[in-house]
Amino acid sequence: MVEIEFSNRKIVTRALVKDIDGRVLLGKRARGVATGEWALVGGKPDSRETLEETIVREVREELGVKFIPRRMWGSEIDKTSVTGQSWDVYYFEGEIEGAMNLNEHEITDVAFIGIDEIENYKIAFDHVEIINKFLTGGKINNK
Repeated sequence: MVEIEFSNRKIVTRALVKDIDGRVLLGKRARGVATGEWALVGGKPDSRETLEETIVREVREELGVKFIPRRMWGSEIDKTSVTGQSWDVYYFEGEIEGAMNLNEHEITDVAFIGIDEIENYKIAFDHVEIINKFLTGGKINNK
């Protein structure tokens, strides 16, 4: 279990889920920064919540499915996605169980995309780089 001190830090978790064809799951954002753009599903921790608890809850709240984290794939400090902000981002590779029931206040659509489809989507944040690394066996960890 990954534990971290949350005070005075901007933290977000993201789920990395592949389908049987090796494509990664993205959600189309319904609100907030990058509304209408595609991004890895996830969100911010509630008070005293572990990173694993955060990603499991966020996937359940946004997609209506159970997320089973297998491992923390990587982490980064993202200083470029939101002007003037620095975010600690934790990526969890895992699987989902159940039929999706989208919370349309959070996610308006979902898609599994492969590397050859990336240019067909407006992808938020630095997720193009992350998706490429994840799908090609690369790694990140600049923390």
